[in-house]
Amino acid sequence: MNFPWLVLGVLGTASAAGIAARLTRQCAAIAVVAFGVILLLHGPIYFEYTSDDAYISYRYARNVADGLGVVWNPGEHVEGYSNFLWVMALAGFAKTGADIVESGRWLGFGLALVAGAGTYRLTTELLPRRDGGPAGLAASLLLAASGPFALWAAAGLETSLFAVVVLAAVMLHIRETSGRGLPVSGAVWGIAYMVRPDAPLLFAVSALWKAGESVARIRRGDTTIWDEISLMALWGAAFAAIFVPYFAWRYSTFGYVFPNPYYAKVGTGLDQYERGLRYAYSFISEYATWLVVAAPLAAVYARLPRGPLLYVVSLFVAWVALIGYVGGDSLLRFRLLAPMLPLFYAAICASGAALLAGEPLLEAPRSRSASFFRSAVPGLAVLGLIAFTLYPSSTDGGIVTERQAIDYRTTIGRWLRTGVPPDTSIAVVAAGAIPYESGLLTVDMLGINDEHIAHRDLDIGLFAAGHEKYDSAYVLGRSPDIIIITDGLTTDPLDRDGYEPYETNVIPAVVDMLGNEQLWVNYEARSVQVGGEALWFNLLVRRDANAVLQATIVAR
Repeated sequence: MNFPWLVLGVLGTASAAGIAARLTRQCAAIAVVAFGVILLLHGPIYFEYTSDDAYISYRYARNVADGLGVVWNPGEHVEGYSNFLWVMALAGFAKTGADIVESGRWLGFGLALVAGAGTYRLTTELLPRRDGGPAGLAASLLLAASGPFALWAAAGLETSLFAVVVLAAVMLHIRETSGRGLPVSGAVWGIAYMVRPDAPLLFAVSALWKAGESVARIRRGDTTIWDEISLMALWGAAFAAIFVPYFAWRYSTFGYVFPNPYYAKVGTGLDQYERGLRYAYSFISEYATWLVVAAPLAAVYARLPRGPLLYVVSLFVAWVALIGYVGGDSLLRFRLLAPMLPLFYAAICASGAALLAGEPLLEAPRSRSASFFRSAVPGLAVLGLIAFTLYPSSTDGGIVTERQAIDYRTTIGRWLRTGVPPDTSIAVVAAGAIPYESGLLTVDMLGINDEHIAHRDLDIGLFAAGHEKYDSAYVLGRSPDIIIITDGLTTDPLDRDGYEPYETNVIPAVVDMLGNEQLWVNYEARSVQVGGEALWFNLLVRRDANAVLQATIVAR
């Protein structure tokens, strides 16, 4: 899909949605329908893409469904996922016989629609009157047009689920602040922790706001200190009722405070922080994140409840700071920031609507032409911002390369499933589609699913996040039958000399392995033709592997 077609399609949908909403006053329903249409318009670019990292969750889900437990390899308890509730949901679908890959895609898409509706509702909650429909419509359309959200909505990871749970917790918090409900948002933050382990940061920010709101109510004389303490205790207990049992199970099962990927990706060096700052800056510059300054302006100059708006902005800012601290991410289109985009677009659209309705500078005009101008300017601004939002994703060449890489890895994994004995063990660099499709015992050379490698004390921040840990001596000590250095397919088979260009690879695990002379003592370069094309799968086979495997993969 080329850029003009995508922009025209989405802008046309946005324009039609705006006109229909103005004529029918059914902003909420039109927002959800238009949201789904715009997500599908992204389809030729993003929709059929499944992240290689998603296959890690798929492998855990399949093992759960097969009765093996939450394990990477049978009997090997390592927490290589960071999305427990998502894994359990996929395992549930697998138990019914559904395909896990398709379940991940369509469940993510369905939850994205819920997130679109939630974005609409949150935007209207931030405005002082129940006439925030146009602003809610704008926020949901901007979210759908956003490349990061569109990509990760259906790429197989927990983005949509986490976005929905966070939206639910935020809206409950706002309702509790206005005295419209029991303090149950704490329980929803506990659920959010089961979706992503970094959710307690958002809970902590919410706790600070709740404490501040309690102090303000006490000073105004609206309540007593004991009433506020009781409410805060109830709110904290609701969180603890979910957090404590789940954390206790995690810690007793896996033995660490954080999931294994945290230790594989996060360090404490300045290089990591610099990489995180670059990641945050790239997002800010590509997606006009500076527009969030409209929120404090609206809080000062517009007639709207300041607390809820600034609360939403503080959650978004805290999350961006967290992602900067951990060093960003190596996956496409700002994956770690995508779940927070509903908060971002809700905040800027509510702020913009409140500022436009402000007095006396923007007092409602009386003439027909002025009224048209007042309606047209926000609409054109939203369409312009949608075009600005679309541009980075529509020119994203990396998605084409990444989709091809996943196709190669899927082909390799499926060949291994049928082409080698089922007790064969492998070591891989890309521990996603190949281990999932092959079903073989797998050593993860980057450490995401390997406790020993993840906990090595190595420098972090010089290379892509999650691609920096290694230990070739340890991997060779586990004696996998096959080591897969390159997970692409080549037009010619590779002998030992053919691996020389990979010795300067940007992934330290590859460089370390190829530089270990014991590798070539114990393993031999071999290749097999796979798929319907004249392409070669290159692998290193242990010289003393069993005879069946030796006969299957003939030396070239």
